[in-house]
Amino acid sequence: MVKPILVVNVPLTEEELKELIELAPTYKVVETLEEDDRVEDVAIMYGWNQSLGQRILSTPSNQLKWIQAESAGYDHIDTESLSHQHILLSNASGIHGHQMSESILGMIFAHTRKIKEAILQQEKKNWLKPEGLSDLNGKKVMIVGTGHIGERLAEILQVFQTEVTGVNRKGREVPHFDHIVRQENIQTVIGDMDIIISLLPDSMETKHFFNKELFSIMKPGVMFINAGRGGTVNTADLIDYCQNQTIGFAGLDVFEEEPLPETSPLWQLENCLITPHSSGMSDQYYRRLHPIFMANFTHFLKTGDIEVNKINLT
Repeated sequence: MVKPILVVNVPLTEEELKELIELAPTYKVVETLEEDDRVEDVAIMYGWNQSLGQRILSTPSNQLKWIQAESAGYDHIDTESLSHQHILLSNASGIHGHQMSESILGMIFAHTRKIKEAILQQEKKNWLKPEGLSDLNGKKVMIVGTGHIGERLAEILQVFQTEVTGVNRKGREVPHFDHIVRQENIQTVIGDMDIIISLLPDSMETKHFFNKELFSIMKPGVMFINAGRGGTVNTADLIDYCQNQTIGFAGLDVFEEEPLPETSPLWQLENCLITPHSSGMSDQYYRRLHPIFMANFTHFLKTGDIEVNKINLT
């Protein structure tokens, strides 16, 4: 009898791989399909591989049962095919809080402590005292999106004695936030904020959520950071409001089009800091992902279902 295949598409330590093999003796655990392995025998994908995944999904006789994505977002996976073929999907939600919070803080300090300016002057060997230095104490910060990452960021920001307002759809209370506002009421308070941080996911509801309507009522000189998804911001409007200085500083990790085209005006704006969709990266990333997969795999072996970060494909 041919064993079902579990394909591992993420880096594992020798100990993690050994643990996985011992847990599932009825599965063939591979990191690369061998010549005699058939794509229709792949039952589980630990990490999404685009080319292999598309081959499997387009094979009518495939036996794929579950995909553990290595990212929180899954818009790069053909969820319509997964739903039609009754394939389970789980994501990596919950493992990005530490590194993304640090990246966002780095963006903030690049502006308030003029770190970006110092780096540029160092390249020119200029000893130039910066002007307009500030700090976080007493600042009003808004975090739009109060999930795992937002909650962790809010917890850290409390150390700096900031006043943190969270925005979510239902107005549900979340630890570490001083205030919570329903998403539909954001316009009533956004004009009071010194720093606005978007952690919104991509969806029909959030498409171009940040546009000229919201930018126009922000406090002049506001700091705007997007580390959620690029599609939640109208890029043309963002450029306009960076150019007219309503947005005093923009820290941008995600964009509507990635990689950001060389022709984008954002590259040339002195009040923008651009990072290449890297805020979620960390050398500890896959170590944090593995417990999610193992919990799901243990449950899957017993029930044929998963329970951690299960995506509702309907």
